[in-house]
Amino acid sequence: MYFSIKFVLLLTWIVAISLPCRLEALDDIEIYLAGYGMATQPLNQGLSFKGNGTKDEKIHGDPGLGLKIGLFPSLFSGYLGLELESFGQNNSLNFPIEENGAATGKGKSGLITYSSMVNLLLRYPGRYMRPYVGIGGGLSNGILHHSDIPGRKDHYIETSSAPGYQFFGGIQLVVAANWFVFGEYKYSAANYHWNELSLNFRSEYFLGGIGYIF
Repeated sequence: MYFSIKFVLLLTWIVAISLPCRLEALDDIEIYLAGYGMATQPLNQGLSFKGNGTKDEKIHGDPGLGLKIGLFPSLFSGYLGLELESFGQNNSLNFPIEENGAATGKGKSGLITYSSMVNLLLRYPGRYMRPYVGIGGGLSNGILHHSDIPGRKDHYIETSSAPGYQFFGGIQLVVAANWFVFGEYKYSAANYHWNELSLNFRSEYFLGGIGYIF
């Protein structure tokens, strides 16, 4: 018991004396939080049913939302940094089902795509204008819902998780004190696999948002 009390007091003392150093270190890191809306444009390709590629598939993307947390240490003079990002949107799939070259029906499903990425950014740290480019990778989830696909056992919800990657570029405009607005173009990709259905999902994104620099 006596040893436990001494250990707790020692640990508390270490945390107390190291806290100012940690706070000072945070002062040397630019941190921002940003939210955005996005228009999406999935590519109409990459869908396979029962191991066979489909023709004339249509993939429609709805508007989506996202969140970014940026970290730019002073070590790189604000030119190089990291972002943690999550974004998602709903999509719809429509495709013809064929047997022996003849159409036998139509398949359709809703598809929610949700991704969490770690991004590496290179930017110009201007006072008011900050153009940037970056790459990222992480985990992407494809969630089928309300599926109606003849010849397949459908479920109300099916989830597939896969590695994802993205390329992007944009510009931040500092508008007042610590606030900025930004626009961005992004290309993202992930390969999803469900029961008898797979999709090499590729999509373009057009982002607009607002952020705060701490």
